[in-house]
Amino acid sequence: MEDIRVQQIEALQIGIEYVQKLIPATQEIIPELRGDEKEDTMDFLNQIIDGINFVIEIVNATLSFINEKDEILNKDGIEEKVQLLNAGLQARDYIKVAQALEEGMLPFMDIFYQVASVIVAGEKS
Repeated sequence: MEDIRVQQIEALQIGIEYVQKLIPATQEIIPELRGDEKEDTMDFLNQIIDGINFVIEIVNATLSFINEKDEILNKDGIEEKVQLLNAGLQARDYIKVAQALEEGMLPFMDIFYQVASVIVAGEKS
C-alpha cells in the first residue's frame, strides 16, 4: 500500500510540472483557434490534446488519493469536459474547441494543479 502511495505522489509531482507548461500553451492556442490561426496551429493543438490526455491519465491513476478525504475532482465532471472537447474536435469546429479548452480543460487543469500541489507539499512535510 505504501508503494502505491509513493507512486501516486511521484505521478502528482510529474503532473504538477507538466501542467505548469500545458496551461500557458493552452491559453496561447485559444486565440489561434478563434481565428488567429498560424501555420503550426493544428500541430500545436495535437500536442496540447496529447498533453491533456497525459494529465487525465495521471488524474485517473491518482484519483483515489486525491479524493481520499473529500471528492475534489469528479470523474463524471472531467468526462463531461472531455466529451465537449471531443465533440468540437470531431466536428472540426475550432470555436467550440477553444470554448471547451477555455471553459472546461483550463479550469480542470488549474484545480488539478492546486490540489496536487497541496497534496505533494503535505506529503513532503
